[in-house]
Amino acid sequence: MMKFLLIPGNNSLSHVAKCLALEAELVGRGHAVLIAVAQKHAAFLERLGKVHAVLPDIQEADDGPAPSWEWFRCLERLQTCIRAEIDLIKSYRPDRVLGVFRFTTKIAAEALGIAYDALVCGCMLPDHKEVLGFASNDPGAARQAEYLDNFFHFAGRKLSRAAGYFGTAPAVDARELLEGRRTFLWDFPEFMPLPDRPHRHHIGPLRWDRWPGAAPVDPPCIDPCRPLALISFGTCCASRPAAQKLVDCLMDQGYQVLMAAGGQADLMHVSATNGRLTIWPFAPLKALIAQAALVVSHGGQMTLFEALEQGVPVAVMPFQPEQAHNGVCLERLGCGRRLIPAVAYKGDSQVYVEALAAREQTQLMETIQGLIRHPDTPSHLARTRRMLGNYSGAARLAELLEQP
Repeated sequence: MMKFLLIPGNNSLSHVAKCLALEAELVGRGHAVLIAVAQKHAAFLERLGKVHAVLPDIQEADDGPAPSWEWFRCLERLQTCIRAEIDLIKSYRPDRVLGVFRFTTKIAAEALGIAYDALVCGCMLPDHKEVLGFASNDPGAARQAEYLDNFFHFAGRKLSRAAGYFGTAPAVDARELLEGRRTFLWDFPEFMPLPDRPHRHHIGPLRWDRWPGAAPVDPPCIDPCRPLALISFGTCCASRPAAQKLVDCLMDQGYQVLMAAGGQADLMHVSATNGRLTIWPFAPLKALIAQAALVVSHGGQMTLFEALEQGVPVAVMPFQPEQAHNGVCLERLGCGRRLIPAVAYKGDSQVYVEALAAREQTQLMETIQGLIRHPDTPSHLARTRRMLGNYSGAARLAELLEQP
């Protein structure tokens, strides 16, 4: 038996969900697993009956959904988070530590000489050379690249000062600390092209759908005479005006709309006058996507890959650069469209909401219909579905973690 410590970043519950998927696989193989989350997610794990640890997170500086300047500005906060991780590692004494989109845990593990691996998406690695949220021919890419490079170098300097306090190596770019001795990618190379590197493994999507309070699919609420559109904006950031505009657009096109609010209370107040809208705090996404003709998503990869595995096209309305780039990757595969043009993000997701507000309903309709009616969309979806069939996600990750 081995002991594993799993520490996700807390800006999104999807990172916690990936740990839960892996925990189930590792426990099934006879191993011991402890998941450590920030205080705000402790109640989520308690509802699931999971024994867990609580750690501070740099994300708590502003409770932001995406990496921000505030996450890295305070050296004392960085040191506090790393010291708490060190204390937990000392008390739990794991054989391996896995960080999931977490910037501080590599420093803590290396300070103690504990084997550290990382689970992350390809666009957040330092050798990913595409500009987040921009296709090669999109205007404004150079400005966005300059901003993001400046940001990650600033964060790297701050983290390096903290690392020096604990005697570990500095990082020029904060994204270097998202890599481990082995780095596991939950996406796949056709989606996110990267250079081949030793000890880098594409494991594919990790699936987890046991959200507490998720209503079962109630067949009477689904009208078989109308195409079904599912809206899912994830668990960390959304906009009620954006959701309302998209609901109205889909209603005008004759869709029945189901929306997964991801625990975000404000989305529960989106309305429709014709009774063709159903909203759940958490929804059984896998079952609903199987019945959908279209998914409208923030571009989070758990939702996006679930749609692709079931051959459903995706329209993306992002709230941060990584999500916007997932829209670019979908377009490259021919399986989705971006609902808004590329915009420069400088730390405020409102730029995406404003970009959607500036779009006419007819433009949104044309984008969605262009995706649904394009003659090549079914074949592109079928090809991508076959690609994803080559990956086993949590099972493959558990198998690799068992190896030295």
